[in-house]
Amino acid sequence: MKRNILGVTIWILAFIIGLCTSSHARVSGVCSNCHTMHNSQNGQPVSADGPNTNLTKYDCVGCHSSSTSSTTYQLGDSTVPVVLYTGGSAPTQYLAGGNFWWVKEGLGNTDGKIGDPKGHNVFLGEDDDFLTEAPGSSINCTNSCHTRLSEKAQAGDPRLQGKYGCSGCHVFVRHHANDHPNGNYNNVVGKDGGWYRYLPSPHVTNYGVEGIEDSDWQATVSASDHNEYLGKATSFTNSGGFMAIGADTMTAYCTGCHGNFHIENADYKGGSPWLRHPSDAVIPDRGEYANYTTYNPLAPVARPDLSNFNGPSATVTPGQDMVMCLSCHRPHGSPYDDILRWDYSQCTVGNSSECGCFICHTNKGTYQ
Repeated sequence: MKRNILGVTIWILAFIIGLCTSSHARVSGVCSNCHTMHNSQNGQPVSADGPNTNLTKYDCVGCHSSSTSSTTYQLGDSTVPVVLYTGGSAPTQYLAGGNFWWVKEGLGNTDGKIGDPKGHNVFLGEDDDFLTEAPGSSINCTNSCHTRLSEKAQAGDPRLQGKYGCSGCHVFVRHHANDHPNGNYNNVVGKDGGWYRYLPSPHVTNYGVEGIEDSDWQATVSASDHNEYLGKATSFTNSGGFMAIGADTMTAYCTGCHGNFHIENADYKGGSPWLRHPSDAVIPDRGEYANYTTYNPLAPVARPDLSNFNGPSATVTPGQDMVMCLSCHRPHGSPYDDILRWDYSQCTVGNSSECGCFICHTNKGTYQ
């Protein structure tokens, strides 16, 4: 029996080492950068609770925070994207998702309230002072990810129970999966690959987010250097998320919690006036909209098909590409209320460079 246990132990270690050194692993580097065998590092006593959960040294933010960099840093020989900058001032550079600096109490959220509208409250016990559940919520769940991310889920899908914060959205993190290489979109293998940014649907089987991720998470960004997102033009009259939209899009994922934001108008073609800004609606190929042809990272677009993409495109095609949730918002945090990508108060005539609205509405900032 001892020999069997020893054999299994050796096999497990060999498997872990193989993952860490495999050319197909998404995260590469020395295993001990992230893992510990007994939770007794740096001369500390062995934890009375036994091995650390999943044999990891840190929680999500524990690894993905830095006081010296707001984009990426080196953990041993691994490059780590930063989602929480802990420096004393607001970050001037951040990745595609933004940064939690503005919403974290004690950092940008100096009084526990001013930063609440500027990001998702993912820190345990730091509830939003203005909202009790996700705005636009269309699903009646009690104390689950559909109400707040700052509390551990106790109801809803069993796979969500006990999860909160980052893991309330990035549900099944697989750092060793070859899940979303910066290459041909056909390499994204759905649930078997971990989905784009580990964003699966916890409620609906075989649904998740598909896309092409920039190799440095948009630490540097330009018209030809950015993430690519999948979109699907669909009915604008149903609430819900994946089930209603029926696609592995970022908008479908967002509407899992913010389902009512996808109900714009009883007329699926739009009509006038719109009750809410359309999402996953095709950018018209006429009028002022036809002028948005060069990709601007301040207002990303979704593509109807990424199967022929080998990387980011600098071209926007009105009549085909779509506006989506992330065209206006960042998923983590931003300097602006409602997690907007720009200062909405700057959307005035003659100030088009500071207003993302005018990237699509190209004439609005120049009216005299």
